[in-house]
Amino acid sequence: MMTELFGVFPYLQNEKIIIRKMELNDVAALSEISKNDNVYKYIPPFLYKKSNKALETAIKNLGGKDFEKKKYIIAGVYLKDNPNKLVGLAEMFDYKKRENKITVGYRLNEDYWNKKIATNVLNLMVEYLVNEVNITTLQAFVMPENLYSSKVLLNNGFVKEDFTVQEKNWGGQEIVTVDVYTYKKY
Repeated sequence: MMTELFGVFPYLQNEKIIIRKMELNDVAALSEISKNDNVYKYIPPFLYKKSNKALETAIKNLGGKDFEKKKYIIAGVYLKDNPNKLVGLAEMFDYKKRENKITVGYRLNEDYWNKKIATNVLNLMVEYLVNEVNITTLQAFVMPENLYSSKVLLNNGFVKEDFTVQEKNWGGQEIVTVDVYTYKKY
């Protein structure tokens, strides 16, 4: 029995991490991530440097009406050994039903970089989207200088495409060229 993409907010876990809906007590941790320029240097400024009040509203909407409207799934990432401390975000968005394709992304608190957390997050998202929801194509966009993120994608079965796309407003730049990575279920 296949899981419907927007049927139930996903709760995913492995021996290292948990991906689940964020809660209001995650505001301080989310604020730590959203105020860090090193995190936002490589990504679109979603939730960037917002007030705690705005982040509170965002958390409510991400787990509520944004999900219910089938806009996207932006979930919190937590470590198994400290399940109440938000350390990052797992993002599944821009679902194209006709093409059976979705875009994935992740961002982590800088204190948790280079600890295989992004690999675990991506792994769980791929497993969920491909095996449980039966989406056949996943894609991710990465700024060329974000080598770590490129490695995470390549190590998880994504292939770098031989074309790039233009995105607006990444890392505070008006227009940036980003690499496209694709994962296909065969």
